[in-house]
Amino acid sequence: MQITDVTVRLVQSDCGRKWTLVQVYTDAGIVGIGEGTYSHKEFVVARMVEDLKGAIIGQDPFHSEAIYQRLFGGGREGYHTGGVMFTSAISGIDQALWDIKGKALNAPVCALLGGPRSARVPVYSHFGGRTPDDLVRDAQRVLAEGYNALKSDISIAESHGPKATRQQLKNIDAKYRALRAALGDDIQIMDDPHALFDPPTALEIARLIEPYHLLFFEEPTIPEDPDGYARVRAGTSTPIAGSERLTSKYRFNDFFRAGAVDIAQPDIVYIGGITEMKKVAALAETYQVTIAPHNTKGPVGIMAAAHVMAAIPNPLIQEMIAPSRIPWRNDVLKDPLVIEDSCLVVPDRPGLGVEFDERELKPHLVS
Repeated sequence: MQITDVTVRLVQSDCGRKWTLVQVYTDAGIVGIGEGTYSHKEFVVARMVEDLKGAIIGQDPFHSEAIYQRLFGGGREGYHTGGVMFTSAISGIDQALWDIKGKALNAPVCALLGGPRSARVPVYSHFGGRTPDDLVRDAQRVLAEGYNALKSDISIAESHGPKATRQQLKNIDAKYRALRAALGDDIQIMDDPHALFDPPTALEIARLIEPYHLLFFEEPTIPEDPDGYARVRAGTSTPIAGSERLTSKYRFNDFFRAGAVDIAQPDIVYIGGITEMKKVAALAETYQVTIAPHNTKGPVGIMAAAHVMAAIPNPLIQEMIAPSRIPWRNDVLKDPLVIEDSCLVVPDRPGLGVEFDERELKPHLVS
């Protein structure tokens, strides 16, 4: 089997992103689908995919490891590796290659990675609101969609960092107190300040929210400072998560060696695809770190990460945009994404198990 072509399509979603769908064609008639969505830079990633495709035309799609290494190394002589938009382009190709392998072998990707033929991956979604009452109402709305785990940005809704005032800290405390009183102790709650705090302030907030037993406090400070992460982690019992912005196993290894996180959050797109995410999970396993992928992608990216989660020994939970945010998401799929008991079902279908209904998809394509 040989790769004959690579194309990219953009799909306008309802949450400000354009799904960047990568299709890899073969001379056997098998077409693999991957996703390279990097928010607000989708056209750049699409051009990067088009630039890289010359390096893989004529290659055997089963040689995904060798293809990944070639692309990460630049794709051709004189082309140097770049940042997250570069790895996003690689990811779209890499996912599509795994999809091809699964379709050719009539097996789901998770089984090819060492997991079962079907699985259920715990997922969480998002909620928000200005006041404690608003937060409770919105949390209950998302819970009604089938989730039992929720994340907000309560901390930075009060303070955009890098510091927080006494009053802002009191407001954060009051919001979490109201949420726990209304939702009980069994609902998993997370907070994401998007790396806007300095380490002392992040540590103060992490200690403040200890009584509310959050599943994790995400990206407490900038990802360029793993030692800052480690200072926060060492000073609190609140689990610390982060690393969604890192783009290789080498950067993740720096985080793990620094003792920066309890929970690693590789993004299936930013990290370079299934091939690299599986390696990051293996590195994390050696440090007793669990995996909770960042994922604000379309259905292909959602399922690609879920297949990895189904095959690794250290999964925790996966991010997923709730159906109400994109109500037509399942309409454009031949087989819908299914959530049962706050878990995403990974079905026993060949490859990634995602195929589009082209007629339903057409109105959402970006021309």
